[in-house]
Amino acid sequence: MKYLIIALILVLVFYGPITRALRGTPRSHKPAPPSQRPPKAEEMVQCAHCGVHLPDGEAVRDGQGRPYCSAAHRLAGPAQG
Repeated sequence: MKYLIIALILVLVFYGPITRALRGTPRSHKPAPPSQRPPKAEEMVQCAHCGVHLPDGEAVRDGQGRPYCSAAHRLAGPAQG
């Protein structure tokens, strides 16, 4: 009786990994944690002074809503000409 139980345990231990290897499926299908997911795309804007493109969230805006790449360019104002 004890040999039958040992044989059953050995079959259960080795049967699962062997069949998974033959099917080629990974052991777990967990989605990536939220911290490892890529960030959502953000709209790009162009600096009103020098023309450099930057993410909208990083832009410095003046009173009229024009985007600038830095506070210095915001103080300098929009490009002339």
